[in-house]
Amino acid sequence: LEESVADMMIAALPPLAYTGPAVEARHAHAVGSVDIFIAGALWFPAAGAAWVRHRGRKLSAADGSLSLVNSRNSSGIDSYGSYFRTAWRWADRDEANATAPFAFETAVRRYESHVAFEQTFLSGASATATGDKDGLVSGYPSFRLPASAATDPVRRGYLSYQGQMVGAGYKTGEWEASAAGVGG
Repeated sequence: LEESVADMMIAALPPLAYTGPAVEARHAHAVGSVDIFIAGALWFPAAGAAWVRHRGRKLSAADGSLSLVNSRNSSGIDSYGSYFRTAWRWADRDEANATAPFAFETAVRRYESHVAFEQTFLSGASATATGDKDGLVSGYPSFRLPASAATDPVRRGYLSYQGQMVGAGYKTGEWEASAAGVGG
């Protein structure tokens, strides 16, 4: 099954004629992370680099254990409209010379009115358990919560799919420092 989780999440939303401000994803400080801008203003700052669990370890672009193999840009049109896509292909640094190395891809598709994030396990993954039934196996994208509503006048909300198979439940709320349930 090649369909990404981002595609499945966005598939629930009907395509609409969009007349609002431009949505843009820009490369952030960490390799493979993005900041989200709306009408030129930073709305969702990146919190960190991509990471994934494989063979009982947490591999991270931040410490180099998840190493960038390549990045590529493409464009296309799908049921949501025209998009520009940036993809990063990652590998386990310790498997660089393996016959069939671990391969993981993260990507962002930028449309006029929204962005879609993708994670694809190109070669599968093994020993991903965290010991916590609600623990995460990978992290991309990750965004920093604002310090407080007083220092961040822009109000925005979140929808976080949760539970078994990332869909047994969900939480919604305001995107702020005290937000409960984001990514949990």
